[in-house]
Amino acid sequence: MTNKKLGTLFERKICQMLADIGYWVHFIVPDTRGAQPFDIVAVKNGISYAIDCKTCISNTFNISRLEDNQIMAFERWIKCGNTDPVIVVEHNDQIYCVSYTALKAVKKCKLGGSNEKLEDCGNNMFCSFDDKFN
Repeated sequence: MTNKKLGTLFERKICQMLADIGYWVHFIVPDTRGAQPFDIVAVKNGISYAIDCKTCISNTFNISRLEDNQIMAFERWIKCGNTDPVIVVEHNDQIYCVSYTALKAVKKCKLGGSNEKLEDCGNNMFCSFDDKFN
């Protein structure tokens, strides 16, 4: 299966998980070039989230995986007074959430250790999907 196909399946999975817990969810379809500012807008109880989904096979997730148009969109999202954008990462069948601002501050975080889970990079920057959205 291609990376693009894996990514699309994961994005749809997150959309469904959010809808199942009461969020209004909109999946942003990429334009003809394959570009989009982020993957999902989710809203519940007057709080909106800009969400980008990433699958991670290796033990490193680097902010360079965020494209320039995504970074510009996240910066504008924040400037407009919205919540901090969220990057949802799937690694070894686990789903983690990290705020864009925290990830930007750290630049590069390791996945690893004996249990192959995200380390918190000293900032408690990662949380589970349930902790973030429930």
